[in-house]
Amino acid sequence: MNRHLRIFEFALSTLARSWAKTSAVVVVYSLLVGLAASLLLYVKALGEEARLVLAGAPELIVQRLQGGRHVLVPVSRAEEIRRIRGVGTVTPRVWGYYYDPPTSATLTFWGAESVPADALDFSTGELGGEPSTCVLGQGVADVRFLDVGGRLPIRRHDGTLVAPRVVGVFTADSALLTHDLVVIPTAELRRIFGIADELATDLAVEVTNPREVETVARKVREAWPDARTISRRRILDTYDAVFDWRAGLWAAILGCVGTAFAVLVWNQASALSAEEYRTLGILKAVGWSPRNILEWKLWEGTIVSAVSVLTGLLVAEIHLIWLDGALFTRILKGWSVLFPPFDTAPSLDAYTLLPGLLLAVAPYVAASLVPAWRAAVTDPDSVMRS
Repeated sequence: MNRHLRIFEFALSTLARSWAKTSAVVVVYSLLVGLAASLLLYVKALGEEARLVLAGAPELIVQRLQGGRHVLVPVSRAEEIRRIRGVGTVTPRVWGYYYDPPTSATLTFWGAESVPADALDFSTGELGGEPSTCVLGQGVADVRFLDVGGRLPIRRHDGTLVAPRVVGVFTADSALLTHDLVVIPTAELRRIFGIADELATDLAVEVTNPREVETVARKVREAWPDARTISRRRILDTYDAVFDWRAGLWAAILGCVGTAFAVLVWNQASALSAEEYRTLGILKAVGWSPRNILEWKLWEGTIVSAVSVLTGLLVAEIHLIWLDGALFTRILKGWSVLFPPFDTAPSLDAYTLLPGLLLAVAPYVAASLVPAWRAAVTDPDSVMRS
């Protein structure tokens, strides 16, 4: 143990003597690890937020397709779907997207008769108390400078204007789900979009046994060939695929940077300096075995890697917590005007970080050992003359 400790101390002293080179490697190494860790943790945070948001989503959504496009579905199908064994409630839903010219944002309009009071930061009355009322997400309220009691001008499908009074603003805790949301009484929303009473945007189906979701979906498709069924599980899988695809864009960039760093490290490590050759020759002359020399270089690579990884994780924490993942926001969240905020605090776990860290640490340590091994098995006199 004492021998290993002395070799460790010698590795620290050699790194300290070449502090300029060591510092440069640590800075570049730390930035690379920090960016890679930020990307992995940011994608993980997005996936976790998506799962939390979709936890309350219906087990099954039924839509109608025409010409390969989503069209309005007859409300009468709700009663027929309700008769399928294993189906609970079936709720026709009216919703859609509205382009808001003053803010150049696309808002989500949702039809409802009431909103739970505990979902609001501010409220002055029931949503369905009068036709021209609405509840806003915090993002909509901010960009339109609206508060409870204000008016939100909206142009209906026929060109007429309506200005529903704001009776509530959603809480900050629900911002990821409600940031760009405007909830309006269903009857008023039908007039805004021109949707007839016998039609709905889609049908939300509650399945009493989650294991029977696919069975119910198959029966719906058999009854209506133009129906499209979307399960909660499929939505989650789609979110994961989208996040992974977008993360792949950044991963490709980081891969190029990492490759350049690896080539640089390998080039430096493969060509030992004259001082390093002289040190190796002296160590062999005074009795150091090739095993001791390899352990010395292994300690050097491990120390640099450990410092760089810890510093890189600190960089990732600063990027995600203080800067809200600014480098990845637009690509990973998607192009939009109203970006919903969500918690990007890193949740460290070995499953997420270990593969990336191994790919970063192993090449550097290997690049340090290969030239040292070549010199260690060479005659001391030849090494000192190199």
